[in-house]
Amino acid sequence: MFSCTIPLLLAESHRLFNPGCTPEAELTSDFYIPQGYQNPSPCLVWYLVLLPELITFEIRVSRSAEAGIRKGFDTFRMALEPRMTVLDALFEIQRHHDASLSFRCACRVGMCGTCAVSVNGLPQLACKTRAAAPGRGTLTVEPLPHLPVIKDLVVSLDPFFQQWKQVLPAFRPKHPESRELASIPEDSTFARAIPRKRDCITCGACFAACGVKATSGEYLGPAAINKAFLRLMDPRDQAKKERAALLNDERSGVWRCHAQFNCVSVCPKNIDLADSIARLKRALLFPQRLART
Repeated sequence: MFSCTIPLLLAESHRLFNPGCTPEAELTSDFYIPQGYQNPSPCLVWYLVLLPELITFEIRVSRSAEAGIRKGFDTFRMALEPRMTVLDALFEIQRHHDASLSFRCACRVGMCGTCAVSVNGLPQLACKTRAAAPGRGTLTVEPLPHLPVIKDLVVSLDPFFQQWKQVLPAFRPKHPESRELASIPEDSTFARAIPRKRDCITCGACFAACGVKATSGEYLGPAAINKAFLRLMDPRDQAKKERAALLNDERSGVWRCHAQFNCVSVCPKNIDLADSIARLKRALLFPQRLART
């Protein structure tokens, strides 16, 4: 798919070969010692290093003025290496084409969640999405849907965190004055469920991909419901009734979920959010189960 250029890089090594090495003895397909260096000491070796040829991409970036007023798309043509990410492409645009382009990023390793954008209609982390994915000739980069646009690719996560706060995400211990460690048995339901549910980085990708959020501003959203699930299943927490009442609401709670699995497909931490919602639906149908946790 990609052609390659073969630059020659000069490397000096005192210990790479035996002291009496000769070009003829060390000539292989991996490197070439040019003429004029018979019996070198130290050996001077020209390595053949395969570097991928740059590929030209067409990148369409959604632009907006201050306060999020849409101005359409700007199109940029640039050469990128196959290993480069969408975030690398955005930096290239900002440094060499248009310094006014606005976007967010922090860690660049998929841990903070701040660089989430919509790439060809799919919410993704820009730092974890390769520009040269199969089938991509043109990249269309837009801000996350269902969230107010501040400028270009920068959105306000206020609606996301307003829903997050509603589910009382903070731990509320049953015995706040106790000085003993509240241990959880390894074979308990909670201990078996949390390793696959607790790694949310609040990037907002599931919120943006959710079809229900497109039509209902009241719906809590997958991330907030998953957080509520962790707290409800925690036997050390005491705010179960408050959270259960909120989750059981007809318009904002779990019953609004249509199980389309959009949230699961875009989660960068591979959290099965639809499973959390399904478990909560079953738990709300049998409140005595919640009372026993």
